[in-house]
Amino acid sequence: MTTVRIGVTEDRGGVLDLLRTALAEEAGDDVVGLEHLLWGDPHRDLSVVAERDGELVGAASGTVAERDGTRRAYVTVVAVADGHRRHGLGRHLLSALEDAVLARGATSIQAGGSAPRYWWPGVDTADRDASAFFEGCGYARPDDAVATNLDVDLAAHRDLVRVPPPAQVPMRRLTAEEWPAFEAWMRETWGDTWASEAGAALRRRPVSCFVAVEDQTYLGFAAYDTNRAGWFGPMGSSPAERGRGVGSALLRACLSSYLDAGRTDCEIAWVGPVDFYARTVGAVPGRTFAALRKPLTPAADASA
Repeated sequence: MTTVRIGVTEDRGGVLDLLRTALAEEAGDDVVGLEHLLWGDPHRDLSVVAERDGELVGAASGTVAERDGTRRAYVTVVAVADGHRRHGLGRHLLSALEDAVLARGATSIQAGGSAPRYWWPGVDTADRDASAFFEGCGYARPDDAVATNLDVDLAAHRDLVRVPPPAQVPMRRLTAEEWPAFEAWMRETWGDTWASEAGAALRRRPVSCFVAVEDQTYLGFAAYDTNRAGWFGPMGSSPAERGRGVGSALLRACLSSYLDAGRTDCEIAWVGPVDFYARTVGAVPGRTFAALRKPLTPAADASA
């Protein structure tokens, strides 16, 4: 018999073991990122797990946050162990997660896109199984907007990545000691979401964020591995400093760190300025992700 229940602290090791095998290798091996994703905010994060004969065979995790004056939940991951799939367990887990976030006051739920902590910006539009799963559970795309990731072949574009920074761009790796000052600048310049996302760089060794600083003033920043290993972003340079090559230098510093670590490729997550990345480091369009949402109401839940 399979039992579905709310996850507890003691389940964390089992959930991580499950994700290592149930998710694709590039999505399941980043333990530091997964721990931050699933349990980074104890006031917002929650999970449900499925057990069979004392073995953890499935898990669904989510988070609840205020967005534009509404309380929305986000599905961060749903995973079922091999050998237990195709029997409705994923649907059961997702339904239990919906009940849990509804009890916390959420009025809608979205698959992915739980910035500042996310594993996917949405549902991969090329993943027909994932799209069919969520659509079969009542999720729909609210509009035509999609998030785009770019791919960079670091090995093929090594010469672009290794361009030395301009002398007029004083650049270095962020330090943990300066975080309070940097965080204040981030929140004032870029907002709470990017400030929080960049803060995850402090969990990496070395700290996975570079900053440009002149006369004790931040000119720009670029971070990588903030949510997932192998993903670049966010990045920004102060409007008054644009044209000096700050953004290009910071981007190349991050991607050079990937090369130094032996990586041959990376993804630039949730991209805005596609032309900039294509021109600077040879990035090309990669995966696209759609936001799939479902309304949550007590009446609808009761009739399900």
